[in-house]
Amino acid sequence: MKNGCIVLRNIKNYYTEGEIADSISSLIDGGYFIDKMFVLSDADEREFAQTFAECKNFFENVFVLAEENKLSLFREQACDILGVRPADEVRADLDQKSFFFLKTGAAGAAYIRNEAIPYLDEKYAISHARMVIRAVGVPPEKLKNVIAEAEKQSGKVLVYNLSEKWGDQRIEILYDSNSPKMMVDGVMRIVVDGLNEYIYAVEDTPLATCIFEMLKLRNMRLALAESFTGGGIAKKLVEVPGVSAVLYEGIVAYDNGAKIKRLGVTQMTLLRHGAVSDETAYEMAAGLIAAGNCNVSVSTTGIAGPQSDDTGKPVGLCYIAVGLRESVYVYKYVFKGSREDITQRAINQALFLLYKQIK
Repeated sequence: MKNGCIVLRNIKNYYTEGEIADSISSLIDGGYFIDKMFVLSDADEREFAQTFAECKNFFENVFVLAEENKLSLFREQACDILGVRPADEVRADLDQKSFFFLKTGAAGAAYIRNEAIPYLDEKYAISHARMVIRAVGVPPEKLKNVIAEAEKQSGKVLVYNLSEKWGDQRIEILYDSNSPKMMVDGVMRIVVDGLNEYIYAVEDTPLATCIFEMLKLRNMRLALAESFTGGGIAKKLVEVPGVSAVLYEGIVAYDNGAKIKRLGVTQMTLLRHGAVSDETAYEMAAGLIAAGNCNVSVSTTGIAGPQSDDTGKPVGLCYIAVGLRESVYVYKYVFKGSREDITQRAINQALFLLYKQIK
């Protein structure tokens, strides 16, 4: 089975991930993958016609994504090329081939989940089920070895989809109704046992949601002190509905003066060890606990780049602390990549360390 995708967009506008990412993710979640993607200008009807004609010949299923105000034009043009009328406003069929004309963004993704996937499953007589494992920071070699061991047991019967965004990893195992349950369970055990120390969920639940649920279950209140992550941890958490029940505050203590006045970091610590240090991260987290408004805290301090500071410490160096009433735990990392890569990886790692301490 070969699947193609044509994306039509205004090439003068900035690209936003949600334009097509949600639709592609919805297809992958359903067990279908795009073999080739074409991104075209929605002002060039001639190029679309040529590309669509090629796709008609080469792919079994073609997905056309365009903004709502342009979609009907391209659908009519495509149906003229096919010589058929659409089955409905979204789909056209020719022999055993299917053509979908979808709005970019959430509407297209919803159609794929609710209509296209069930249609394709029926077309190919497939009944998919899935297991999802969520983890943070699994080393690439370790993940490769664990999946290889799982594949040894399952052969080609199961499909493994691996995705990662700034260290937050999603391992999806797809299987159909004919897969032996004992084999599926055995594969799940191999993956969970092999990645145990990195796992935060054995279901498709985002990390921030897992933290919210655990804080609520433990009746805990959280406070954050962020330096180089600039409020990114707080942003991830406040996206979860109801988080106000467990999140007390988030302080962006970027300047050393803020660390001293707001968090109780001592001037001696900053002079001796610097702002990016184990000791400073410790005192930032401890200062939040000492204030008495929370019973768990997280602090971050680091160098996101692109240049180091005047201490000569390497770009990517960061310290993350998780504070509890009994003790404060500090972790050191050196992340690689751009300023955004370093910051976002630190945010996800901090959330994961928090989860591990409260679970």
